[in-house]
Amino acid sequence: MQKFFTRKFKLIVAAGALALAYGCASTGGPLGLSQEQEKAIGEQQHPQIVAQFGGEVQDQALRAYVDGIARKLIAASDHPNDPIVVTTLDSPVVNAFALPGHVYVTRGLLALANSEAELAGVLGHELGHVYARHTARRVSRSNLTGIGAVIVGVLTGSQESMETVGQLGQLYLLKYSRGQEYEADLIGVRLLGASDYDPAAQADFLNTLGRWSNMEMQLAGASAPPEFMSTHPNSAERVRRAAQEAQVVATPGALANRNRSIYLGKIDGMLYGDDPVRHGFVRGNEFIHPDMRFAFAAPSTFQLTNSPSAVIGRAQNGSQMQFLGAATDKTPAAFIDNEISQSLGIDLSPARSVQINGRSGAVGSARANTQSGAVDVQVQVIQWQGQQHFVFLWLTPPAATQQMQSAINSSVSSLRAVDPNSINIPPALEVDVVRVRSGDTVSGLAAQSGFANAKEQRFIIINGLLNASDLSAGDDVKIVR
Repeated sequence: MQKFFTRKFKLIVAAGALALAYGCASTGGPLGLSQEQEKAIGEQQHPQIVAQFGGEVQDQALRAYVDGIARKLIAASDHPNDPIVVTTLDSPVVNAFALPGHVYVTRGLLALANSEAELAGVLGHELGHVYARHTARRVSRSNLTGIGAVIVGVLTGSQESMETVGQLGQLYLLKYSRGQEYEADLIGVRLLGASDYDPAAQADFLNTLGRWSNMEMQLAGASAPPEFMSTHPNSAERVRRAAQEAQVVATPGALANRNRSIYLGKIDGMLYGDDPVRHGFVRGNEFIHPDMRFAFAAPSTFQLTNSPSAVIGRAQNGSQMQFLGAATDKTPAAFIDNEISQSLGIDLSPARSVQINGRSGAVGSARANTQSGAVDVQVQVIQWQGQQHFVFLWLTPPAATQQMQSAINSSVSSLRAVDPNSINIPPALEVDVVRVRSGDTVSGLAAQSGFANAKEQRFIIINGLLNASDLSAGDDVKIVR
């Protein structure tokens, strides 16, 4: 969570922003959007997305490297002169997405990829969404939901990436069709081949991505993501199709062009995860922010994830939460009745004024009908200091709301000021690229990582290894520590 408060309340996904473009009359594009209107959507959303995802990475050389890979793909496409902007986001989640005229990739995804060709496959996939104008189709259909908007083109359906499509996805999440996802995959594979990259690299990354997502779900105790989280087709099927297409488009000499060593050299030393001081950190069911000097505890059944814009929580019974900061000169009750209700597209009024640990606050609630059924929405706002407010946003299945209420109230009441000097702050993690020596083992190298759990499993997957025996002296590998 960044050290700032938004003056205008917004969720992680800026609700309602895309609805303006839909109202423009046009006959020039899919379902009524012209290319000019698509471009306007991208330009309108770009500054908000960059801010909501923590800004761009500070390493200018890394940004230029990613942009150069995309330029190579664009030059090999049927649209070599398109002024597409490529942005590398300073976000730890594993994600990539697109808007008209814009392609985004996160620092978290760079850490999971293992070669320049794999990253090129991701960028090619997102370029595929842009070239096929999938955004226009999704934005045009967004009017059917009636609530909020959507960041388009999310690459993954993993637990880690869910905060980037909004944990309130039941309210406003739309999906690319399977056909659109496969189309973007095929465009990406063909761009790889045309750019003299190994076209099989995209399938390899999709395989790594699927394994990472499955691991995260298993560690979270979930056998499969909820339907509203399944924003993309089955990874195994995508891998199979991408591999088939790679065989078709492969050209002589391309199979050797992955540029693994170059790529690993570029991400060596890159921050992994959050900076615990600047962004705060999760410890058990607590979130602690040393820089902003506050902490709170989520209900014990919730698993927390930190993001640039909010702290996200979810429980296995389907309940979800967001915690974020906002700036307003209104009372907490008026803030809920106006800005928050408008942003969510749900009437939470009249909010009830309350005192929470001696601070002014308010509570508003409503039941919303979503694509996945009814959900109870509850917002609790606390005036922290002056215009600085903290917002707790809860989603619960109607059958679980009453049972959850005591835990929700206790979580909100746990918000407190902390002295950073009294906090045992964990060190920041980085990607450390090392050369495997004779006698090194996966278990020995994985033990050096800073992961809290599943060290060996994470080491194998993040390095694109098939198993513990798939390690050779002289290889370069990533250790997160």
